Amino acid sequence: MFTQILAILALAQPALASLLTGGDRPPDQVVLVDGTRLEGRVVLEDEARIVLRIGSRDRVLDRAQIQSSVSRLGAWREALERWRGLDAENATKIADIAAFATRLGLVEEARVFALRAIAVDPEHRAAREMLGHERKEKDKDWTFREGTRRWTWKERVGKSKEFRNGWELETTHWSLRTNLPLLEATNAILELEGLYAAYFDLIAPEVGAYHVEAPLAARIHADSASFPEIAAGRGFYDRAGNVLAVNAEAGLDRGLLVHEAIHQLLAATAVLTRGGRGAISPWLDEGLADYFRATMGGSPGRLGYDANAIDARSMRMQAHSKETYKLSRILTFDSGDYISTSRQDLKYAQSYTFVHFLIAADDGRYRARFFDFLRSAWKGQGSSTDLEAALGSKIDAVEKGWIAWVRDRAR
Repeated sequence: MFTQILAILALAQPALASLLTGGDRPPDQVVLVDGTRLEGRVVLEDEARIVLRIGSRDRVLDRAQIQSSVSRLGAWREALERWRGLDAENATKIADIAAFATRLGLVEEARVFALRAIAVDPEHRAAREMLGHERKEKDKDWTFREGTRRWTWKERVGKSKEFRNGWELETTHWSLRTNLPLLEATNAILELEGLYAAYFDLIAPEVGAYHVEAPLAARIHADSASFPEIAAGRGFYDRAGNVLAVNAEAGLDRGLLVHEAIHQLLAATAVLTRGGRGAISPWLDEGLADYFRATMGGSPGRLGYDANAIDARSMRMQAHSKETYKLSRILTFDSGDYISTSRQDLKYAQSYTFVHFLIAADDGRYRARFFDFLRSAWKGQGSSTDLEAALGSKIDAVEKGWIAWVRDRAR
């Protein structure tokens, strides 16, 4: 990985002041053993192959064909790993990561880290200079240009409280608009990146999902007045617009953000992707969303996956309910069943516990077969019959083990 970093440093040396405006993302580069140089966007990278998207064509390259490669994905993982390893809210250390991300060509992440540094320490000069801010002693404030206007920092912070003038942050995989305070805003987008990494570590390799090419849109509203009136509840994912929205007037619910973002990732990698024909049934969509809600945790801005974490509340709800839904019924729920207020919490709880059971029960007894089912669902075969075929067992037989497993965890 160190040699890849050196190659990235040689290719990407944007000026620090460019963090303010960003720019076009440079293409990834792959050099073949015969000396051929290819440019495009790496959308899949594992030990066996690289898939390089060149215009409208995907080229699959075996590792044996490749002499070297420089990808944004590799740089992104390096920066994210360094961020996760930072165990203190130290503005200088955060600014150092911003400079590191800049050297790797991650202009968008660098800007987020620099903004986070000044959210921790508003007078941090190095972070301010990275962003192109200038100190005006007569105003006792920092000034900078955004679009066609020059702002003082005090003016910009005040305006950011209005959603239409909120913070606009971008990273490799997310584009966020929010009127949360700056520290919370940077935490939110970095947590989304942590979730993206967990999803692509756990689910994507099993189904051969490609990385998204363009950042996914997220909207976090710090006030109910700006939150869409048509929305039911405090958060939603709109597949038609491919955007997630969360109402954070009472404080940002990180679990809710994770839940809705998983809906967006499932759609982006199975349904809305090029040639997408995935059949992600509602029970699977909601169950996986709450599975990640249960297993993602960490300090602000640093979400990480914990395979041993469970949602004990959902386990108890199912185990102690006088009347639960049969598994055969859960597998036929439609999206409207989850919107209905009738026993809504139980529907979500049972969908979650079943997914968690399939991934973790009995030392992973069903895990490989569950991933077989996911692969079939990605190909458009996600029915209960497909599930039975993948599990190699009738639903009624699986149900008995699931019920016992949940009861054991509800004690």
